[in-house]
Amino acid sequence: MGPAEIVASLQQLCEERGPRLTTEQIVDWIEDLNGFETDAELIAFAKKMKARQYARLLEYDDPDYGRRFKRLWSFRDKRRNRRFYSDITQLPAAERRRLLEDYIKFAGQLRTVRRAMNDALAGQNFFEFYGDDDLPIGEPAVAEA
Repeated sequence: MGPAEIVASLQQLCEERGPRLTTEQIVDWIEDLNGFETDAELIAFAKKMKARQYARLLEYDDPDYGRRFKRLWSFRDKRRNRRFYSDITQLPAAERRRLLEDYIKFAGQLRTVRRAMNDALAGQNFFEFYGDDDLPIGEPAVAEA
């Protein structure tokens, strides 16, 4: 069973055991479907995932912003179809500053979206500025004068 079939079968798991699932339930589900590859492939995959976890945990203190930032950033090289990591401490100062400013801006936007989604899942209503339910998706809201 390949990844596409496993992902498709997760819909059944959601319907049977939802709405709240744990990682352990998903792992058990995949094991029951014999969806994990051979032990050697599974171990190699687990090693990659653990290495990625450690890479995400490496941080450094930026003196300009007075904050901690992730030091290794993962990118996929489309030509080689491989993942590689860039150490932002090795970037030129101007490029690193631009990257960190973008990161701060996007992290703030993401926090706002997460709060809104948490509120929605908790049964609270979105604030008015999150959008108009009457507008079809893709159409911008026009301010009335």
